[in-house]
Amino acid sequence: MIENEEAAIDNLLKELEKVDFDVICDYNGLTYVFDVSENPELENAIKKLFICEILPAGKIEFKKTATKYPDLLVYKNEYEFITTCKITLSEYDKYSILFLNPQSRIDRANLAYSDTSQFVINFLNYRAILDLFFKTKDISQLNNPSTQTITMVSKEYGIFNIGYSLPNYKFFYNINISGKLNQLLNEFEKKEFIQFFKEIIVTSVHRIEEKDRFRVIIEQIDPIIDLTSKDYEAYVSDFAIDKIKSEFKKERESYFESIDRSISSIGKQVVAFPLTFAASVFASYKVQDKPGVLLLILLAYLLYTIVAYLVLSLTSYNIRCLRKDVETEKGIIQNAYGKVYENFKPDFEKIGVKICLLRIVVGFLYVVLTLLFVLFFLYFAQSIEWIDLSSWYMSAPDPEINS
Repeated sequence: MIENEEAAIDNLLKELEKVDFDVICDYNGLTYVFDVSENPELENAIKKLFICEILPAGKIEFKKTATKYPDLLVYKNEYEFITTCKITLSEYDKYSILFLNPQSRIDRANLAYSDTSQFVINFLNYRAILDLFFKTKDISQLNNPSTQTITMVSKEYGIFNIGYSLPNYKFFYNINISGKLNQLLNEFEKKEFIQFFKEIIVTSVHRIEEKDRFRVIIEQIDPIIDLTSKDYEAYVSDFAIDKIKSEFKKERESYFESIDRSISSIGKQVVAFPLTFAASVFASYKVQDKPGVLLLILLAYLLYTIVAYLVLSLTSYNIRCLRKDVETEKGIIQNAYGKVYENFKPDFEKIGVKICLLRIVVGFLYVVLTLLFVLFFLYFAQSIEWIDLSSWYMSAPDPEINS
């Protein structure tokens, strides 16, 4: 609502409070005719909001849809609003709602615009929750608009009808259900929650007259949701926990098997490194005077090093994937079943320690493999006289010379 529009609405409401609406106004459901012959302030207030036609005898006429602001929706009173309103809760922010003659003014002195806003929000939430019931097949097996009843099937009570006849407008002034639709939408993502919710509803209203049952559900929506949440949590803790433990046991075994395979692969590398290095050095020692053969041995050792790098890379990748899978599984259990997670925490810690040690070993093997190749290359270069390693260190002085 823009500032000028809000000011114009407030001004019109103040002027209408000074008059007897039913005496000075005729309304046929679409067109208003006001007698403003003795009230020029009211005439000016009306003209600021509506496109009007001046009639004889000091009267002014306008249609409720002929507003100067496209977002302004006009209703005579709350009853007309709840029986003819077409906007949905999601569209509410796009519009301003104006009641020219609020029925609640009879019961409430100095009715504020904010009061009617809360009334509108409650009604739109009420209707949106009712629509959610219609669309949720696990709740509503049948909707009969002619009798205004929802039919559901309860485990305890069998076929059960919930009437949703429209309450008196005062009902929407006396409740506060803002935000309840979003809360239900989030909870309804869990199918088991819906089943508990349905049973709690039936237990709560089975003694209420059928036509008033949905109204009572809305009045008691907070305790109904709370009781359902407790039953759902109990279900998860008492029944689902065994299934979670069973599934995690299988996952845990697969994690340890994957770790064992990685350890086995690393173990083969640990044994192969010194044997290959020793064999290469021995072979090169036997052919020190044959540079061509030495070069072939160096190339062979280089190929072995590359293959060893690839094997280590594959092992390292498997460890990273395993670590990611474990963290994902841990997060799922921790977020969805916080209480259950404590039972699995020692297992996750064992798996985490093993994965950490594996990563350290793989990193160390990368360093050892690189150093072995560098050492063998230096030996090769020394053998074919590319470099002189004796120049890299200082020889000890001869004791006879010093004497």
